[in-house]
Amino acid sequence: MKRALAIIATVAAAVTAGGALTACTDEQAYCVDLAKYAAKAVDVDPQKPVDYVKILDEAKKLQESAPKDVKDDWGVVVTFAEKAKAAGSDRVELAKLSKETGAVMTAYKNISSQAKDSCKVDLPALN
Repeated sequence: MKRALAIIATVAAAVTAGGALTACTDEQAYCVDLAKYAAKAVDVDPQKPVDYVKILDEAKKLQESAPKDVKDDWGVVVTFAEKAKAAGSDRVELAKLSKETGAVMTAYKNISSQAKDSCKVDLPALN
């Protein structure tokens, strides 16, 4: 939790550096939202489809504001999370979804790399 709070504080400080900021750029807003997402995603196991429901709303928001280079990757994560939500507690459907985690993990790695390079945000590591 301390790490997540430190990430949020670092991004917030970077966004407001140099004095009062009257408006954020789209990229700065995305980075701030990404830091908030990182704090919530700590409890998500990328190998468990049911965990994706925990981050669905935040992932949708990030998909909308994401830069072009990761917008499609966020789409993969959102689509998977929506499938997990629809599956609910149906073990058969969740087992089927487990076989699709490869594409999601690839998308997440792309998002993580971009987050670190562009926003200086470390997303939770994949298991």
